Amino acid sequence: MESSGCAPPKPDRKTVEKNRRIYMKSLYSKLDSLLPNPTKDGIALTVPDQIIEAADYITELRERVEKLRERKRQLISLGSHNSTLTKLLPNIEVQEISDGLKSVKTTIDFRTNEVGFYKMIQLLDEEGVEVLSAYLPASKSEGSVRYTHFLLRM
Repeated sequence: MESSGCAPPKPDRKTVEKNRRIYMKSLYSKLDSLLPNPTKDGIALTVPDQIIEAADYITELRERVEKLRERKRQLISLGSHNSTLTKLLPNIEVQEISDGLKSVKTTIDFRTNEVGFYKMIQLLDEEGVEVLSAYLPASKSEGSVRYTHFLLRM
């Protein structure tokens, strides 16, 4: 018995393969856009090279996250054992001004010298954050807390 339904015709192999290639190309393009350096020495990477770069980048990010988690655990355990250290750690407030633009206000006890301020800028730079402006007040009165302001592009 034949069905007299109006089923759409099955697309031919050529069309299916063409659609698959278009879809894969869009996925490769999306993957490439997520990599920090989509070209190597000014030359566009081939698809297999893009996949290798992506795998290497993901591995590097995983290692970096693990190192940061370990560092966080160390700081937390150190801070819980040393109340003086917790008093010296800065308080940080972050406000998002617009997409990728953030305002950061942090408190620093005057006993930490300007080296800490410059060290924070250096660390931000090493992490790939663009410091658009930074303000460290000159006031050094005894016992005062200074508010340091940063304008960052991430």
